[in-house]
Amino acid sequence: MALKYLHINEKHHKMQLLISHQEVAILKNFLAELLHGEILVINTNLGLEIYYESSYDCTKLIKDTFAIVACKKCNTEERYRFFSFQNEYEIQRFMNASMQKLAGMPLFMNYTKSTIRQLNLQFEFNRKLIGKLLKIWDEVARNLRIKNVSTQKIQAFRNKFQAIYINKVENEVLKELIIEVLDKKNVN
Repeated sequence: MALKYLHINEKHHKMQLLISHQEVAILKNFLAELLHGEILVINTNLGLEIYYESSYDCTKLIKDTFAIVACKKCNTEERYRFFSFQNEYEIQRFMNASMQKLAGMPLFMNYTKSTIRQLNLQFEFNRKLIGKLLKIWDEVARNLRIKNVSTQKIQAFRNKFQAIYINKVENEVLKELIIEVLDKKNVN
């Protein structure tokens, strides 16, 4: 099954969350029941990020569910923009472009803090999705380095992202080996 991603933001961007934390929980639980799988929902000031795995494009289903949860009396197509990505290559291209713009903005630090906190909270139920996202983030960081974009903030975000995975490893010997390998990889 392919990793898929639906990004939702407001057409008239406001510096606030699109939906409340309670609405995120409702949306996530409802989608998990409908799609019978892992659903990762990240809610930041930049928009709502919904990651899932499926053989099918579930964009319409997710948009309709979002409309029920978030927008009881409005037309979602008029108020929100929806960006759907159907595979890891498309997701990576979008993240490359987004991070290239965001890396130099003060908003980036708030985005990364919020994202890391939410990934930590959802790790137990979304190990597979977070693992796939980590691979994409590694590639995004590598691509930005090649383009000579200042990657200090992005590298810090990637390292925190990796730490989520590493900190959940219970075997101390294995954890030390992973850290050692990553240290050597990052030096090269």
